[in-house]
Amino acid sequence: MKDNDKYFEDSLASQGTSFYLRDESDHAWTVMELVFEKMKLRGWFIQTDQRILRDYTCLAKDHFEGQKGDLKFKAEKYRIGFKIEFFQEINTVNSSGGFYDFDKLKLMPYLLRLSFLTELKHIKETCKAEGYTDQSKPVIAKAFDKVMDHIKSSCHYKEGKELPEYEVPSYNSKDKDGKRIRNGEVKYFRDHKGCLQRGTVYHNINNMWWVILHEHKYRNIASFEFFDLDSDDNRKRKLIKKSGHHKPAARIKFNESVTMQIGKECKSAGKEGRLLKANEMLAKLYKFDWTSRYFAFELKVNGRLSLVEIESKAWGSHTVHENPIKLSLYGRELPMSGTESYWVKALREYVVHGKRTITEWFCKDSNGQGPDAHYWPEVRKLAWEIGALAS
Repeated sequence: MKDNDKYFEDSLASQGTSFYLRDESDHAWTVMELVFEKMKLRGWFIQTDQRILRDYTCLAKDHFEGQKGDLKFKAEKYRIGFKIEFFQEINTVNSSGGFYDFDKLKLMPYLLRLSFLTELKHIKETCKAEGYTDQSKPVIAKAFDKVMDHIKSSCHYKEGKELPEYEVPSYNSKDKDGKRIRNGEVKYFRDHKGCLQRGTVYHNINNMWWVILHEHKYRNIASFEFFDLDSDDNRKRKLIKKSGHHKPAARIKFNESVTMQIGKECKSAGKEGRLLKANEMLAKLYKFDWTSRYFAFELKVNGRLSLVEIESKAWGSHTVHENPIKLSLYGRELPMSGTESYWVKALREYVVHGKRTITEWFCKDSNGQGPDAHYWPEVRKLAWEIGALAS
């Protein structure tokens, strides 16, 4: 609860464009009408929110929208006050429109931002004249000041937490090489492209640390991402991890006509031919450590498909079964991990019906961050060749 039950605040400190007034009495609605009347005198067109009127008629009396040139707003009346939120549709990120964007103030073109700030100033003056106090958070420009404000306004703040001698628990303050991190130190880390970055660090919460990159920019980074320039790998300006996208095989474009031909061959190969190919895939997955157990399909005497486990590296132990273990293949929950179950079920459908069942597994391989991502091109190529047709 604020110090005063009759107050207003803006969201400029968080790059927002909203204005909120709180008042337990009905006078808040009178103030809102007064604000609207003055805005109309400054050239605003204001009406009932047409989308709410169309879709939620019973709520329309409490929802409004307005426009002046390219600057727009939506407003809502509450039992204890009202809110006005400004936006624009020139420079947007969200596909649904500027009203749904974060960082609305940052996205506003310069002249529109000035127009918005002018309107906000007029609205505040009107509310102050009606006896309301301004309890908006101060707008902080410098990254260091923002970080200090984050630290001191957190519910986890303790006296002196922002100081260098503050003791952060060891389990939250070890860098990737096991070195202790302290407030005010300069530490290094890598961005999403592997480029070397540096900044001054201050503890946030748990194992997360604020990193001041320069006067106006800061980030929130996990402790295990930090390091010092004390090894050849750490000193590299750019470190590219192994990834399918950095291998020629990852750039293979599968010919559409050949793909159709492979599909036909897959159908004509029959269940036994597809079974051999599926087992080849399962062997590859085990070799690449995508699955912790080596599975294989078998055909029963009656022609139905069954599954056996030949070898296992599950739970940190390596076991080669003298007699392969027979496993359930058609239950709702297969006796294996979710990843293993995905592959087994997908390849089961491929063997029995010749369906293209594993395509979607590869469709979002966009960042190459997984520990085994550099193996994906080979598996994609194998799946394509056997007729499962991973795109």
